[in-house]
Amino acid sequence: MIIGLTGTLGAGKGTVVEILKKKGFQHYSVRKFLIEEIEKRRLEVSRENMVLVANQLRKMNSPSYIVEKLYEKAEQETENIIIESIRTIGEADKIKEKGGILMAVDANPEIRYSRILIRQSETDNVSFEEFLGEEKREMFSINPNEQNLSGCIIKADFILENNKTIEQLEKQVDEIIGKLTRKKQIIGKRKDYISWDEYFMAVAVVSSMRSKDPNSQVGACIVNKKNHIIATGYNGFPIGCNDDSLPWNREGKKLETKYPYVVHAEANAITNATGKLDKCRIYVPLFPCNECAKLIIQSGIKEVIYLSDKYKETDEVIVAKKMFNMSGVKLRQYLPENKTLTLDFCKLL
Repeated sequence: MIIGLTGTLGAGKGTVVEILKKKGFQHYSVRKFLIEEIEKRRLEVSRENMVLVANQLRKMNSPSYIVEKLYEKAEQETENIIIESIRTIGEADKIKEKGGILMAVDANPEIRYSRILIRQSETDNVSFEEFLGEEKREMFSINPNEQNLSGCIIKADFILENNKTIEQLEKQVDEIIGKLTRKKQIIGKRKDYISWDEYFMAVAVVSSMRSKDPNSQVGACIVNKKNHIIATGYNGFPIGCNDDSLPWNREGKKLETKYPYVVHAEANAITNATGKLDKCRIYVPLFPCNECAKLIIQSGIKEVIYLSDKYKETDEVIVAKKMFNMSGVKLRQYLPENKTLTLDFCKLL
């Protein structure tokens, strides 16, 4: 479950976070993200600089950039997440686009100001008038890259009123989680999904099933840093060469065998690529030969994940490994947790 948390200054977003953490939610903080960015730039940690840096990041990237970065991290680590605090319309929309819900918390200004005096964080040392002025500047903007708390609160699926005790606030949160739990029946994702390695190796294996080679079917799958597949390939004859007119033999005179004609899966994947290969990784069921190793190195691919190394004693593989090691290409054998994966098309009908 994904919950985005918005609200007015000092309304109690941190308290809501602590309540949700006790329920198993993992906390991802926009404030912490911005403080780390501010410290990288050697600036003073202040509300003014937080607003400035946040707006710059959104302008340079997108209105939902900060939430997207936090979500990318959260997606790899946990199931139930709370992202605090949502401040732009783009961030609010991104939470809902990801299937999450938006929760807002509010309280009377005098109560909120008394709370920040107690909290005394880096950005809280202000007078009541300054407090109201800062909030006013963050409440509305027609610029999608700037804070628009009022717009976020309007978009909220649930609004918490925090004028009284923590117990009463916790009761409101419990009621909301109860509604969401009954609606979804379960909180969290399914447990038996396949890993990234399993997914990409499976794509390589499925690609090999396109090969016409009666003896050896090999596939390849190239993936970038964002886990996007940018190319697949399988072993076969070059484009335009008839599969029925050239030999598939493994033995005999060289020109009567497949070897002078076949393009390996790795080479086909590299030439099929729809994006830059720099720092990508390639998944292959069979360890590459020396000729494919040359292409992999030259293309900028930095990691080879292979399933089988059954030809490790051959000169071609020995040379390939030597070149990979010299050029800094990482080699990793994939040891599958599941021995088989089943594709059941009938189940989807």
